Amino acid sequence: MKLQHPEVDALVEKFAKACSDDYSLAVDRKDSIIEYVMGVTEQFPDLMVESNRYLYRTVDMLDKLGRKEDGEIFFRAAAVLLRTMGKGAYGYQEQSLYRSCIGDSLSGVNLGSRRIADMEQRKAKSLERLRLMHRYVGEERVRKMFRTQVNVSQRVGKHTAPLETSAETLLLLKLYAQIDPEFANETIGRLPEALQALLGGDAQSLRRELLQAIEPLAVRELPLKDTLTQLDLSPEYVEARRAGLRERLFPDSTLDPAEKLRREQQNVVMSQLRSAFYYVLLLAGGKDGLLESSAETDKAVLEAVRAVHEALPLEMRAELLMMESTGKDPDAVLEGILPVDEPFELIATLAREIDSYMPAWNTLRGELLADRSRAAYLFSILRRPLLKAYVYRVLSDEGQAPGSEGGIEKLVLEALADKVHGNILGQSLAKYLSGELSLDTYLKHKPSHNWDDAQGNDIVRRNLLIAVTLLPEDSELYARFVKVAGHPEIGTANFLSYLYKSPTFSGEKLLELVEADSDAQGETLLLRLLLLNGLNQYHYARVPEDELRRIIAGRLGRCLELYNEVQGEVRQSMLEAALSGDGQPGEDQVIQALRLGLGDSSKRVREIARLQLIKHPDKDFYVKLYLAEKKAAVREIVIDLLRGIEGEGEAYAQLLAKEKSASLKARLQALHDTLGKPAEYAHAALAAHADAKKVNRLSWLPLDRLPELRGQDGHKLDDGIRLYVLTESVDFASEPNPRLAEVAAYADAASLAAFTAEALRIWIDAGAPPKEKWILPLASRFGSREAVDLLGRQIKDWADNSRGAIAADAVRALAFMDDTAALMTIDRLGRTIKNRQVKGAAEEALQLAAENQGLTKEQLADRLVTELGFDERGELALSYGERSFTVKVSADLQLSAVSGETGKTVKSLPAPGQKDDAALAAQSKARFAQLKKDLKTMVGLQSQRLEESLSKRRLWSASEWSDLFVGNVVMRRFAVGLIWGVYAGSGEGTGEERRTDASIETTFRYMEDGTFNTVDEDEYELPEQARIGLVHPLELDQDTLEAWKTQLEDYEIVQPFNQLNRSVYLPEEDELQQRVYTRLPGGDYSPTGFPKALEKYGWVKGRALDGGFYNELFKEYGGLIAQLTFSGTSISYYEGMEDVTLEQLEFFPNKGDDYYYSTTNGHLLKNVPQRVFSETVYDILRATGE
Repeated sequence: MKLQHPEVDALVEKFAKACSDDYSLAVDRKDSIIEYVMGVTEQFPDLMVESNRYLYRTVDMLDKLGRKEDGEIFFRAAAVLLRTMGKGAYGYQEQSLYRSCIGDSLSGVNLGSRRIADMEQRKAKSLERLRLMHRYVGEERVRKMFRTQVNVSQRVGKHTAPLETSAETLLLLKLYAQIDPEFANETIGRLPEALQALLGGDAQSLRRELLQAIEPLAVRELPLKDTLTQLDLSPEYVEARRAGLRERLFPDSTLDPAEKLRREQQNVVMSQLRSAFYYVLLLAGGKDGLLESSAETDKAVLEAVRAVHEALPLEMRAELLMMESTGKDPDAVLEGILPVDEPFELIATLAREIDSYMPAWNTLRGELLADRSRAAYLFSILRRPLLKAYVYRVLSDEGQAPGSEGGIEKLVLEALADKVHGNILGQSLAKYLSGELSLDTYLKHKPSHNWDDAQGNDIVRRNLLIAVTLLPEDSELYARFVKVAGHPEIGTANFLSYLYKSPTFSGEKLLELVEADSDAQGETLLLRLLLLNGLNQYHYARVPEDELRRIIAGRLGRCLELYNEVQGEVRQSMLEAALSGDGQPGEDQVIQALRLGLGDSSKRVREIARLQLIKHPDKDFYVKLYLAEKKAAVREIVIDLLRGIEGEGEAYAQLLAKEKSASLKARLQALHDTLGKPAEYAHAALAAHADAKKVNRLSWLPLDRLPELRGQDGHKLDDGIRLYVLTESVDFASEPNPRLAEVAAYADAASLAAFTAEALRIWIDAGAPPKEKWILPLASRFGSREAVDLLGRQIKDWADNSRGAIAADAVRALAFMDDTAALMTIDRLGRTIKNRQVKGAAEEALQLAAENQGLTKEQLADRLVTELGFDERGELALSYGERSFTVKVSADLQLSAVSGETGKTVKSLPAPGQKDDAALAAQSKARFAQLKKDLKTMVGLQSQRLEESLSKRRLWSASEWSDLFVGNVVMRRFAVGLIWGVYAGSGEGTGEERRTDASIETTFRYMEDGTFNTVDEDEYELPEQARIGLVHPLELDQDTLEAWKTQLEDYEIVQPFNQLNRSVYLPEEDELQQRVYTRLPGGDYSPTGFPKALEKYGWVKGRALDGGFYNELFKEYGGLIAQLTFSGTSISYYEGMEDVTLEQLEFFPNKGDDYYYSTTNGHLLKNVPQRVFSETVYDILRATGE
C-alpha cells in the first residue's frame, strides 16, 4: 500500500515517533510502526499487548492523523494504540480513542440542529468504520468498547437499576449486529425491555413497556427533595396535571397512590425515555423528520414523552434539553415536541439564576416585567418560597403585587424556614423574626447565627439573606433583622457580602437603621462596611463606589477616626470626600484629612492630598496644618508648598519660632532668606537642603551626565536646580508635579527638554526600573518631540517583551504632554499594539483628551490626522538651492516629486549635483525619506480606521466629513476611492432596533474635482444636515452594487481596501433562533498566527487563565461585543504549541472593558445587526485564510 499524500506520510512518521517514545525510549521502534501502519507489512510491531499506559503524545498525533486520513492507515494506527494500551491506562484516553475510531457521522443530531437528510449514508459510513475497527483493532477491543458504553445495569442500594445508553451507541450496536451478530444480539438482549422493543421495531411492545414505566410517575406519591416539579411548582397545580394524566391513561390503575415513588425508579424512567427519544430523533435526522414520521415506534416514544411531561414537566424538559448546545430559545427548541404555553422556561431560568454564583438580577427582572400578567400567573403556580418572594417583590415594586395571604413577610419567613433549600441558620432566623425567639435566645445558640462557618460564596446561606432583603425596609420583620445585622457577632464581612449579592440591599440604608436603633452597634457596622472594599478574597462583596462616598460623607468625622484601620482605596475615598466638600467638612476636619493624606503610605493618596493643598493658598491654613502635624515628612511637604503664597514670609517666621527640628529649621531659614528673589534662588536653596532619602534614590542616575540647565535669557542656572527638579519629581509617579511650572517659567524650554530626555534615556538603559517610573511624568512635563518619539518606540518594545504595565504607564505619561504629536502617538499605539494594558491606557488617555475638548474619541482621532506638511493644493516644496521639487501624493497614495526644472515626475529625489546647496539637499532628501515613512504609516493606520468605520457603521456629520476628507489632501485620496452613503438616524441602537436605525437614503462618490457623483453619474449636492458613512454591500441591491463597481472600473480607481467586493455572511433561517453560531471553519490554525491576524482586525485576547492559557477573542461593536471561543493557546510562545480549532461565536451586550461573559446569555442571532454579524464572520474567515 503506497500513499500518495505527503502530508499524511509526515503525520504517520510523527505518530510512529511519538508511539515509539511513549512506549520506550530505550529502543527505537519507529520504522516497524511505520511499515505496519502504511500497510507495507502485516507484521504487528514489536510491542507487548496491554503494556503501555503513557500515551499522551501518541493519542494527540493519532487525532491529527485522523483529521487527514480516515481509512485503513488510520485504523492500523489506532490498532497499535488500542492493542498495546495497558489496563492501567487512563480511561478517558481509551474512550477518546474509541470516539476517534467511531467518527462523528452519527453525532450532532439534536432538537436544535438543522435537519439531516443523508442519514442512510451516515449509517453506511459508520458501519464501514466499525468493519475497519473490527478488522484491525480486533473483536475483543470492539466488544470492550460496547461493554463500556452500553450501561446494562448498576447496583443502587438493594435494587438493580438500568443506566442510560446513548442514542448513538444504540444505533452503532444495531449496526454492529451485521458484523458480530452473536455479541450484538446478546448485548441488546440485556438492555431494558423498552429499548429492546425500540431497536427491534416492535411498536406494540414498546408502547406497553413505556406505559408500564410511566404509570408509577402518574399514580404514586412523588419524592420531594430531588424532583424539580415538586420543588418549584405548587402541589395543587402538579396534582391537577397528574390527575388528568391518570384519568386519560391509567383510570383502572391498581398501584397504591399512597406508596412513595423511589427516586431511583423515577431516574430510570427518565434516562430510558431520553435514550429512546434521541434514538428516534437520530434516525429521523432531527426534529422536523421526527414530527413528520409515520413510524409507530416514533409515535409511541413521542406519546410517552408528552405523557411524562404532564406529570413531571420540569424534569421532562430538562431531560430533552440536556443534549442541546445550539443556544436556541428552549421553548423554540421544544415546540412541536411538547406544549410550550406554560411559563416553565421562565421558572427554570429563575431557579437556575437564583442558585447560580452570580445571579443576573437585571435579566430576571426584565423577563418578569416583559409580560406582567404572565409573571402574576407564574407566581400562582410556584411553590418554592424564595422564587415566589422574589417575583412578588419585583411586581410589588411596580405597584402590581399579586394576591398572597400574609404578603411578602409570610413568603420571606417561609423561604427562611424552607427545609429543602435552607438550614438551621434560616430556620432559627425565621423563628427570631417572627417573634418565636427573643434576641437573647437567638444569640445564645451559636449554630443559629454562625454565618461565617463556610468558605467562599455559600449559595444556601447567601439565598437565605437575600430572602430577608426582599422585606420592605419599614416592616416590623426588617426592624428585628436590623438588630441582628448590627450585632458585632453577626455583621461580619461574610454576612455583609451575602447581603450585597441581593438586588434590593442597601448597606447605607441598613447602617442608618442600625444607627437609629439603640440596641445595635452602628460604629462596628460602619467599620465593617468600610473594610469590605479592600478585602482580597474573591468571594467578598464590595460596597458600590457611589454608596461608599455617601456613607463617608454623612459620617466624615467618624470615618476619619477610622482612617488608619481601612485599606488604601477606602482611605482615598475618605480623603476625596473631605477635600471635595462632600458632607460640608469644617476646617479642622479638612486639616485632619490633609494630615492623614500627606502622611499616608500610599503614593496615590499622598499625591491627592498634595494637589488639594496646592489649591488652598492660605498661609494661615498652612500654618495651622503644619503645627497640627508632628511627622517631619508631612511638615516638609507643607514647607515646600507654602512657597509663593501671599504672606509666606510671615508664615516662615511663625514656624521658625516654633520648630525644634534642626533640618526643618534649616529648610525654613533657606526659604526665608530667599524671599523676594527669583524662584531659581529658592529652588537652589531647597536643593541644598533636599531630603536625604530622596537624594539617595537618585544614586542610579549620574547627575554629571545630565545636560546643564539655562535660563530663558541664556545664562547657566545653578546646578542645584537640576537636583531640585529631580527630587521634586520622585514622589509623582502618576502625573507631573504641578510645582515644576515655576521652573518652566524661568528655564529655557530646550535645555529642560534635553535634560529630561537624557534622564529618560539613562532610565531606559538601566532597564526602566518600575520603582523609578517617576521619570515618565517628568519627561512628559518638559519633554519635546524627541521624548515623544523615544517613548513611542520604547512602548512597543516593552509591550512586545511582556512589560505591559510599564508600557501602559508610559502611554499615560504621553497624555500629559501639550503636544498633538503625543496624542497622535497614543492613537497609533492603541491601534497597532495589542497588549490589553497598553490599549486600555491609550483608550483612557484619548477618552480624557476627547472629553476635555468636548469630542468623542472618534472625532478626536479625526482631528489627529495630520496633513504631513502639504498645502491645500496637496503640494509640498523641497529645495536643493537652485533646483526645487514639488512633492505630491498620487491617487494610489504614493509619493512623487516633480522637478521644477524639467517637469519630470520621479519617485525619489536625485542625488545632489555640484551646483546644489549640499546642506539644503541633505535636508530635503531626509525630509522626503521621512515623509515616505510617515505617509506609509498614515495610510496603513487610516485604512485600518476606515475599514473599522465600515465594519461598525460610523457616521459623520456633513461638516465633520468635509473637514476630514476634503480639507486633508491625504484623506481626500481615500474619499475618492470609496462609496459613501447618506443615512437617516444615528446607528446607535442595539438589537432589533439597530437593524432599522440609521437606514441608508442614498449613495454617492467624491470626485477628484471636488464634486459629488451618484451611481448614475449625475451631479449630487451633499445636504448640510447629512449623516455620512461608508456603504456596506449588504445595504445595496445587486444592480446598484454592480453599477458602482463598473463606475470605479471605468475611472480606473482601485479601492484602498475591499469595500464593494467584500464578502457577505448571514445566518441561515434555522440559525436565527440560536444564540451560538458554530458554522465556522473546521481546520487547524496557527496558535500564534490566527490570534494575531484577528488582532489586526480589532480583536483582543480574552482573560488569561492558568499558565497564560486563553481561549477567547473579543471584538467590540458599540453596544455589542462578539466573542469567539476556540480550543485555546498560550499568551507566550513556546516550542511545540498545538494548532488551534474554532468552536463557537456569540454576541453579548457590551459591558465595557471587562470581557467576561460566561454567566450571561448571548443575543439571538436574529437580533444581531446584519452588518455586525457579516463583518465578524468575515474577520474570522480572513484570519483563517479561507
